[in-house]
Amino acid sequence: MDGVPKMLALAAGGTIARALAAAARLGIADLLAAGPLSSGELAKRTESHPEALDVLLGTLALAGVLRREADGAYRLTDDAAVLRSDHPDSLRNTVMLIAETYDDAFRALATTVRTGESAFFEVFGRSLYEHLTASPEEERVFDASMAELCRPVADQLASVYDFSGVRTVVDVGGGDGTMLGRVLDAHPTLRGVCVDRPSVCERARRRPRPAGDRISFEPADIFTEIPAGAGRYLIKNVLHDWPMERQVRALTVIRRAMAGNPTARLLAIEPMLEAELAAPHVLSQMVICESGTRGIAEADMRRLLATAGFTPLSVVPLTGGQYLFECVPAPEPAAG
Repeated sequence: MDGVPKMLALAAGGTIARALAAAARLGIADLLAAGPLSSGELAKRTESHPEALDVLLGTLALAGVLRREADGAYRLTDDAAVLRSDHPDSLRNTVMLIAETYDDAFRALATTVRTGESAFFEVFGRSLYEHLTASPEEERVFDASMAELCRPVADQLASVYDFSGVRTVVDVGGGDGTMLGRVLDAHPTLRGVCVDRPSVCERARRRPRPAGDRISFEPADIFTEIPAGAGRYLIKNVLHDWPMERQVRALTVIRRAMAGNPTARLLAIEPMLEAELAAPHVLSQMVICESGTRGIAEADMRRLLATAGFTPLSVVPLTGGQYLFECVPAPEPAAG
């Protein structure tokens, strides 16, 4: 956007985001994986309006997502390879989630700024998770996005954490089981239980299961009750989606499930949002999640764990700004 005033270029960012999401939903990157194609050919394969698609592709070329060749055909740039559905680090669904559902909520950003209340509720009339439960396609994209984002963290957790002596891991809010499945794949003696909303578990059961029959899916309200008796309880990127009262409630339910097992541990993984660079992330949480949701810094996390009755044993930095807190229930105060 050379020559465009900076403020106008920033304001037009939503056009690029929506164009990117449209290309992801049409599968443009998959079609270009084998090499350049003309806009006409892409229009045929995607059943799109030729002129409109050509303008979309031209917009993405200006943004550096595609490159237009001398003959007019379009080629996928190296940076945009992650839009392919078969890429090992695919972000196709994450792009659609951010630039479609989340962007829709930003229509009411002014509400959040004026009142501190969730813009998502203002736009949709219900919370994010209520909306997902009622919108199967958006829920599918959300689950697939969470799987995309968790893969590198799951692989790192599987390699850096010592699971020896552990028989069962419960993943609280574990989505389609990608996180837990990758941990189980690296540790063949482990079994796992993935706990999430009923619709998520039902869809996960219908797909080929990671780790085969060593993983099961159990629908539950994670703020009420989860399976007891496991050696490790894993909760990744769930806490920062909720205000503190709900965070404490979820952790309290986990602590109750760990009761009676002195070797049980909580593995809590969250991004620590410490710097000014985290402001866009925190703003997104305030807009999209329930009212009262904020980013978590390390000091916040330690206070949260203490409030919920946990003591951290170690804090280990992981990829992508994530941190692993290994915790045990805090000892009960001495009587008298």
